[in-house]
Amino acid sequence: MDRTRRRLAPQSLLSLLSILLAALGFLFAVQLLSEAMGLLSPVLRPALQYRTGGFSLVGVSWLSAYVLLNGSAVAAIALSLFSAELITVTELFLLVSGSRLGAAGIVLFVGVLDYARASEYSLSEAVRLGTLAFIVSCSIYVPATVLGVVALRWTDVEGWASGVAVPVRFRSVGFFESLVGMTIDLIGVVPSVIVALALFVGCLQLFDSQLERIETEWLQKRVLVYLQSRWLSFALGLVVTAVTTSVAFSLGVVVPVYNRGYIERREIVPYVMGASLGTLTDTLLVAVVLESSTGVTIVFLLLMVATASTTVALSFYEQYYGLVDDIQRRLLEDRRSFALFLLLLVAIPLVLIALPA
Repeated sequence: MDRTRRRLAPQSLLSLLSILLAALGFLFAVQLLSEAMGLLSPVLRPALQYRTGGFSLVGVSWLSAYVLLNGSAVAAIALSLFSAELITVTELFLLVSGSRLGAAGIVLFVGVLDYARASEYSLSEAVRLGTLAFIVSCSIYVPATVLGVVALRWTDVEGWASGVAVPVRFRSVGFFESLVGMTIDLIGVVPSVIVALALFVGCLQLFDSQLERIETEWLQKRVLVYLQSRWLSFALGLVVTAVTTSVAFSLGVVVPVYNRGYIERREIVPYVMGASLGTLTDTLLVAVVLESSTGVTIVFLLLMVATASTTVALSFYEQYYGLVDDIQRRLLEDRRSFALFLLLLVAIPLVLIALPA
């Protein structure tokens, strides 16, 4: 017993240090990105004057998530641009919303890559959960984007934001301010943006890697119980993802149980819906770090309208699940349909970009 404890203690300490390093790196990356974007504003402002605006920005952030292989990084860029007063409130909302669609597409593409590298899995097995996650995310964020734009047109968002307080003052930490300034002076503004994005993504991945080491058997046993109720399943997916800020962890918990047939697709769909909403947690953290009350308000707005569309889907769950199940079956049973689907994942954001303002 003592030997086991001695072996576990260094590993636990290393995990704690890794999590602390990831948290500090996250804070530094967000502030470095924001400061660099602010310094680039004289250059970016004329270029952004020619943006098409409207729903084309959804396509821009959607494709940008593919390029960076991280939707959260795109949302962080959007919040940094807003902090530098380079984009409007509505444009911020559209960019953050589009980043969620792009992030869902990345999960599917990763499944396709896994299939190409691991021939022991069939295509349907490799992309089953990724396809489901993307379909569910689209069903949530497409109507949520429309509802959010309508809300922004008919309400006073600036008034909402004035009542939102950001309790934690990250920018008041002199150490980060000095380190950010030293970094920009040393390597330049544009390289600082690249370093900030790389560090941002790296810290999230480091945090995910530590979560993967957590023993999840106890959680899986409890998941099996609560997934039988669609509302509790939804709440569980939301809470697990929000607390861990990692959809990779929250979905990874149920993958072994799902693949072994212990739970049905009908039971896991509400959980995936909750996880899709929980992915906004890290974006909310970025807004808090930037001390942007309007940014916090916009993220909450997206969360509220996404929750509204999810509530409608759960209220008419049999019809909703029937549609999701039919789409997924058609995609996984016909390779031509699946290939066309993958093509549309790139074509649709390109079409959105081409839309007039």
